[in-house]
Amino acid sequence: MMYTDWFYWLFVFVAVVIYHVSPIRMRPLVLVAAGVTFYYYYAGSLVLLLLLEAVIAFVLIQTAIKRTSRWIFATAIMGVILVLGYFKYSNMLIMTVNDLLSFIDKPFFPKAKDIVLPLGISYFTFELIHYLVERKRGNLPEHKSVSFFSFLFFFPTMVAGPIKQFQNFYPQLTARFRLDHVITGVTRIGIGLFKKLVLAGSIDLLAQPIYSQAGIAGSDMQTLWISLLAYTFVIYFDFSGYSDIAIGTARLFGIVIPENFRFPYLARSIAEFWNRWHISLGSWLTRYIYFPLGGSRVPPLRIYFNLMCTMAVSGLWHGAAWNFVVWGLFHGVMLCVHRFYLKELKPKLKPVPKWLKPGTTLLAIGVTFFGVTMSRVFFVLPVSDGYDLMLRLFGLR
Repeated sequence: MMYTDWFYWLFVFVAVVIYHVSPIRMRPLVLVAAGVTFYYYYAGSLVLLLLLEAVIAFVLIQTAIKRTSRWIFATAIMGVILVLGYFKYSNMLIMTVNDLLSFIDKPFFPKAKDIVLPLGISYFTFELIHYLVERKRGNLPEHKSVSFFSFLFFFPTMVAGPIKQFQNFYPQLTARFRLDHVITGVTRIGIGLFKKLVLAGSIDLLAQPIYSQAGIAGSDMQTLWISLLAYTFVIYFDFSGYSDIAIGTARLFGIVIPENFRFPYLARSIAEFWNRWHISLGSWLTRYIYFPLGGSRVPPLRIYFNLMCTMAVSGLWHGAAWNFVVWGLFHGVMLCVHRFYLKELKPKLKPVPKWLKPGTTLLAIGVTFFGVTMSRVFFVLPVSDGYDLMLRLFGLR
């Protein structure tokens, strides 16, 4: 892990110092150089792929704007998606087709070989799509090309987010050095390292039984419940720890990036959970998947369809395997049930007396947490193993 690598923190220190002593007009260039250096050190020549993709996408969107061409814009978007699809989903597609056509003696497709997934390409792709769409819509301030590259290659967020927005990032490139940014940044980095190395690392010992089929088969029901509950907190402390480190590192540059977690396990509904968990991803999905599908401005059945599609994309984004799709659809079903309750059932119920509201709030938090915890079964395990674990959790196997 790079955050336990002394070189990473030395690199951060040097980059921050150079950034703040440089003239303001040179700062975007410093960020680009730092980002390319960082990526090359940890991912090697794959940095050339991201640079080439960014250059081509930038040229295409510039051309599309000048010629008011929707086709060129669509080509840029599809190109970005295809690059992600090739590197991240080729093997998944090949394995799926071969499984579906298993009655054929030989595999329909040969197994893909040596497709190395570029570090952080999912975040890179979503930020690039955000830029292309908002630029096409005319929602971005005027800027030079180097500012675009500094946005994409801002190394604190390249690996684990949060997913930034250009219109919020760009104006901060002219901010002056402030000591309170440094203090806040160092504090957030410390909190993130504590979450990841101490809390997630220690709780992970309890989660071990659900990481393998052998562990599941060799554990009793109580152990499996404890393990699943532990994993639910491991993934929170691990992921929010990454986000804290990224947010803190960005603050050292005087740049404020989006918060990604706000006590998600205190959410009173699954909709509120997604307003507290991986906030930047939820916002991106809402803006670029859910709204273009029609959002909530369509008939009820279409709304449910839109929710399911959006969460399926969320699942695929998290990983190139069908268990992640099932995990996403699990959340989609919970969102649909919640919406049905709000629109169809709740208006017919009598108002809850004031003295019962604290109890109902605790119940809502508990139900939401239970649903989220159960969904983790398909986040950590393949579909068949997850199904087996689900049965064992309820004593059905």
